[in-house]
Amino acid sequence: MKVQLLKIPSHLIVAGSSWLSKIIIAGVQLASISYLISILGEEKYAIFSLLTGLLVWCSAVDF
Repeated sequence: MKVQLLKIPSHLIVAGSSWLSKIIIAGVQLASISYLISILGEEKYAIFSLLTGLLVWCSAVDF
């Protein structure tokens, strides 16, 4: 008795791993937000978040 294995197309594997990666990254980011707020406090976290966002924008426009 032969068992046939279902061949999953490679583009579906790539798409599935991409979605899984995005879900894991979102979970880590949510966990790190609560962790950083507990360490830094709300005001220092707000400054950290603002400076990080500005740094990302500056690198995106290549100043």
